[in-house]
Amino acid sequence: MSEKDKVYGMDSPIQPNETSTFVKATDMEISQNSNNFDFRIYNELDDFAAEVLEGKKLVNYINTRREYFFEPKEAIFNTFGEEESGETIKTFSDFYYQYLAKKADSFLYRFMSKGYTEGLKKLVEKKGIDPNELDVNWESIKSKEEKYEESLIDILYAILNYELKAYGMEIFGINMGYESTLYFIIPEKSFLRLNRESELFTIFDIGFLETIYNEIYEVTGDLGIENVEIGDFIEKKDDNEYHTLFADSSKNCIIKDIDEDDETMVKIIL
Repeated sequence: MSEKDKVYGMDSPIQPNETSTFVKATDMEISQNSNNFDFRIYNELDDFAAEVLEGKKLVNYINTRREYFFEPKEAIFNTFGEEESGETIKTFSDFYYQYLAKKADSFLYRFMSKGYTEGLKKLVEKKGIDPNELDVNWESIKSKEEKYEESLIDILYAILNYELKAYGMEIFGINMGYESTLYFIIPEKSFLRLNRESELFTIFDIGFLETIYNEIYEVTGDLGIENVEIGDFIEKKDDNEYHTLFADSSKNCIIKDIDEDDETMVKIIL
């Protein structure tokens, strides 16, 4: 099993720890057995919320969290109404994650789903940045969603990460044990304050991606390889081997002897 499969597949290590208080905490435990609950968990979640929610949105979160402790069903109804929130809410972690997905400037990506190019583009717009001002070929990447394996969203993330630095912004995602990643764009100074050692969630950033990928290149010239076009992406596996990343494994191939320094042929992305 590849490292990417371990992250995005059913055997992902990023799953709820069934023995942890955080995951197993029920509404009853929170409201009636708080003496046995570690409220440092809430402090850490509040700290994170303070970095991704601004102004009135942060105040609303604090008030809603307080309401959840005393009247969880009412808090859920007041937040989500009659609509289906997408996941069953049984614990505060469920509520917290879905609250941020609905109320924060964020994009919820469910593993193996499509439409993430448009979702991340809209997230950029929410932050007051014109996505067309970025050096991102949105239409090209969108057209590849069906053609590529799930690594394409990570490639788009890497491109956005580089482009947003010019605006003093950072894009990142979090996983809290669900089969999804919740993406945010926040100022760099806020990102640097995040607790990367947290046991409550895993942060998806460039450092994390570098643990599951080798180097990723965009094809910028004609490599003379069937099915490989300008604008495609390849991953360097060994010293002199580059693999295509198509979802249809029958179309994948290994390319050798690429001059990485020749940007008229390939350009490093990650």
